[in-house]
Amino acid sequence: MSLSRRGFLLGSAGASLLLAGCSSGGGSATDRTAAPGFPVTVPGELGSTTVTSPPRRVVAAGYLRDTDLALALGADLVLSVRNQSFASGLAPWAKLGSGTEAAYAADSGLPLEKIAAVKPDLILASDDYSLKDDLAKLSKIAPTLGYRAGVGKDGWPEMAQRAGQVLGKSDQAAALVKQVKDKIESVRTAHPDFAGKTFTFGPVSTNSVYTINSTADAAATFFSQLGLKLSPKVTSLPASSTPGRAEISPERLDLLDADVIIISYDSQASRTAFEANPLFRALPAVQRGAYLPLDQSIGIAMAFPSVLSIPYALDEVAPKLAAALKSGA
Repeated sequence: MSLSRRGFLLGSAGASLLLAGCSSGGGSATDRTAAPGFPVTVPGELGSTTVTSPPRRVVAAGYLRDTDLALALGADLVLSVRNQSFASGLAPWAKLGSGTEAAYAADSGLPLEKIAAVKPDLILASDDYSLKDDLAKLSKIAPTLGYRAGVGKDGWPEMAQRAGQVLGKSDQAAALVKQVKDKIESVRTAHPDFAGKTFTFGPVSTNSVYTINSTADAAATFFSQLGLKLSPKVTSLPASSTPGRAEISPERLDLLDADVIIISYDSQASRTAFEANPLFRALPAVQRGAYLPLDQSIGIAMAFPSVLSIPYALDEVAPKLAAALKSGA
């Protein structure tokens, strides 16, 4: 899926306000009486994060999942960096509270001035795809939680567990992980017809057609946990510049055929144009009705899994998937 790291509309970084924010944002936590479980230190690939007391002002600065984790764990979220992948700037499964501000920035970087101005005592940035460039600046404002294994490499359970640690909510994080895993299992159990069915899945835009070619891809994992199997037609395809995705040429749409074809579209115009393609309409799965179109938000929910996005994707996808497989039987 060809996606920008973040979506932002406006932002700048002013050195004077940034430094002013550092003195007031990071210092407040150290002045408070230590609480049980604090201080806590969480290791990361780029360095450890130490939080001395329960955070009272949290900023979610990553692409998507840092906001999800803050909301799911009931953090005192004061600012969330918005995302251009969604018209509203927020994923449909993320509901900000009335006390949370929204930050906008250009694709060139984070709105550091805005982040400093809200005086956080913790910054969640485990989903920041430019953390190597951002960490030193963010850490001057407040303790900053990055990723454990690498950018985009931490699994959603580990991301939840790490966020729970720095927020002093480890038990709540563990309960959320279990709840999501139980939901995945309940959907799989309710749909034995999913077992062993082959699938292809990928994003289509006006100018390109991609398909997942790696079983390690997050979206592939989503479907495999429900019992489906990634079609062997695509697993040997060469990767594109986007990890886990192969680009399909217009004349090789036959590679998409499987027990069920699942496609996410970036717009209604892209869907209309692609569905009118005679080569696509001629695919056996499409002829049988074993075709599941999805909008881009659902594709993102699966590609960037979290304790909030996975339940959303399951509710949206499972009944439609069952109907497509039934049509194609």
